[in-house]
Amino acid sequence: MAPLAQVFGVRHFSAAAAVHLRRFLDKVDPSVVLIEGPSDATDQLKHLADKRTVPPVALLAFTKTRPVRSILYPMASYCPEWVALRWALERKRTVRLMDLPASVFLSLHEIAPEEKAPDDTKAYLDDPWAEIARLSGDPDPETWWERQFEHTVEVAAYRDAILEFGRGLREVRKDPPAREKETLLREAFMRREIRAAVKDPGKAVVVCGAYHAPVLTDDLPPMTDDEFKGLPKADLVLTLMPYSYPRLSSQSGYGAGNHAPSYFEALYEETMAGRAGRIRTRYLASVAGQLRAGGLIRSSAEVIEGVRLAEALASLNDSPSPVLRDLRDAAVTILGQGERAPIEKALREVEIGSAVGKLPPGVSRTALQDDFHHLVETLRLDKFIKDQDQSLEVDLRENRFVKTKEAAFLGRSQSTFLHRLVVLDVGFASTGRRDQKGTAKEAWKLRWKPECEIRLAESSLQADSIEIGAAFVLSQRLAEAKDVGAATGVLLHAANCELADAVTASLQRVQAMTVDEGGFVPAGEGLENIVDLIRYGNVRDVDPAPLRPVLAQLHLRASLLLTGACVCDEDEAKNVRASMDRVQEVAFLGEEGIDAELWIGALRKVSESDSRNPFLSGYATALLMERGKVDDATLDAAVSRRLSPGTEAGVGVGWFEGLVQRNRTVLFMRKALWSSLAGYVDPLPDDEFRKALLYLRRAFSSFEPAEVRRVVGCLGEVWKGGTADLQREVEKKLDAEELKKATDDLQGLDLI
Repeated sequence: MAPLAQVFGVRHFSAAAAVHLRRFLDKVDPSVVLIEGPSDATDQLKHLADKRTVPPVALLAFTKTRPVRSILYPMASYCPEWVALRWALERKRTVRLMDLPASVFLSLHEIAPEEKAPDDTKAYLDDPWAEIARLSGDPDPETWWERQFEHTVEVAAYRDAILEFGRGLREVRKDPPAREKETLLREAFMRREIRAAVKDPGKAVVVCGAYHAPVLTDDLPPMTDDEFKGLPKADLVLTLMPYSYPRLSSQSGYGAGNHAPSYFEALYEETMAGRAGRIRTRYLASVAGQLRAGGLIRSSAEVIEGVRLAEALASLNDSPSPVLRDLRDAAVTILGQGERAPIEKALREVEIGSAVGKLPPGVSRTALQDDFHHLVETLRLDKFIKDQDQSLEVDLRENRFVKTKEAAFLGRSQSTFLHRLVVLDVGFASTGRRDQKGTAKEAWKLRWKPECEIRLAESSLQADSIEIGAAFVLSQRLAEAKDVGAATGVLLHAANCELADAVTASLQRVQAMTVDEGGFVPAGEGLENIVDLIRYGNVRDVDPAPLRPVLAQLHLRASLLLTGACVCDEDEAKNVRASMDRVQEVAFLGEEGIDAELWIGALRKVSESDSRNPFLSGYATALLMERGKVDDATLDAAVSRRLSPGTEAGVGVGWFEGLVQRNRTVLFMRKALWSSLAGYVDPLPDDEFRKALLYLRRAFSSFEPAEVRRVVGCLGEVWKGGTADLQREVEKKLDAEELKKATDDLQGLDLI
């Protein structure tokens, strides 16, 4: 049993593996380098030699048919596969990927059904070490691995140890049948590729996961031509994409990275420079630097003390060198003064970082991806291609203080582009709603993640540009729209995306649906969308004239539908309340054709009715008070009737809950309201009181502390004294025993 080449087993994303592999390659100087990875992506490797390529990057493969299946093969600068690729490419040696083609890998479910169908991109690699870490007594796999392997010194010792480790894994690891079949197929294919590429085993190096290293030998059969031809193959797209350190850290372990990529990059750099021991000082000094940048000063003496503590912790754990866990504990103890929270952000930056890879323009991307990156650069959004939360405010109005048309409408162009990305569900941009009415400025949250690139690649199955892709998605949504709320949503998106044809088609659909709309909630949603478009459509050259008749008709429909909509349960009442807010706002905008009195009449019917949802009846009363349509006598009569003895708690207190959602300042001045509430609650039997308490708790949950104090004051006046004692009781914090007792008292009651 002899190896088919000089096999070097690794852990993917291991700094030690990268260091030892680089030294091994320098010593052996092979003419052929074969690396575990999808073999049909070998043609993509030439782009990794480009000086403009900056890791982390990833190979992405996805099917051309839906549902889209995809796999990722990520690489970072401290990844042994990356080191091997760059070594071979720089020296113009033969370098190939030798694992099953991605086209086959994406079709393996046809011959080995998965135990659970994936609902996201599947990592190309896997984690075999979690159980071993548990058995070894280490707190997590990363700590166990680092203690055992990351601080080794000798190349030969590391290579022998990792090979033996792989053999041990194969003896104890038990995979599900589908996974085991997949692994055997991959290894048979690897042996096939090695035999085909290697003439002199002594001048060929194979880089693969430790688990596969022991079986790449001449005594085991390779996959035959007939077996390979019989494998299913998917029609797919192969591309390169930028990756990020936060994404690597989020998929901890062997699966697609490790939990601290920035730290292990630093460990790789220091070890390659021959000063591996410096990592402890670099780590703690970097944390201190981050704290100083945030205004929390830590001295050099504290850094030195932290290094000493980390070394002592390593000795206690029989470790030759401090591992990340030791360094982190030292940082928390010394730099955080025993608390992790003050230094959490600094630790994250030093351990994970926010690095995002780069690729040369046009490298192996689809047309839609190229369009995205071109627009990002043209619209000056390239500084936001970072895997961290960032804010952007854009002004849709013309900037008259610049010379070119492109600069004058830069904010509007940025907004249009970001709205199109929202429609495509790329994930790069979110919100875009205006924080204040009457402004043409939009507030956006931006964050680039590798998932954004994946979604762009998948969207390329539908279109070759962002504009066409957004238009296609909106046409699908319009066809699926079941009510005027959904249709006006498409219309608003079309206008924000500046897609003229989509605007025309959506407006025609909305006009046809408005007359027959039978739902109050959709009508309210439609009103909000149309008003938003009328207010700001001028900055996007949308003619408001055809929209105003639609607005008037929707307002009419909403007013007529309100009474019936208020016969509903508590869950639906939340939706009805939201639409009542929308209609209330539109009714008093002063738009031509809007009959505000019609809406007032509808609210009055709900307010006075005993057969509507009590919360909504109370809320309708609050909306009428807001417009000065309820005088004192009418309110007092309503309060007395709704909170009269014998009224069921869910009805009486439910009505009160709706009433106090608005106009609180006015309500605090109405002593009769609080007298009626106290007079209603005081004589309730225990069971009814407990149920009423649940409703009251919900009613007051949105009150600010100052408002709660005013409620206490009102009740103190009703009860003629005891305000101070009541205030203390309200503000007293319950201990664990008291909280449990209160919870037990309310247990079994269903508020909704």
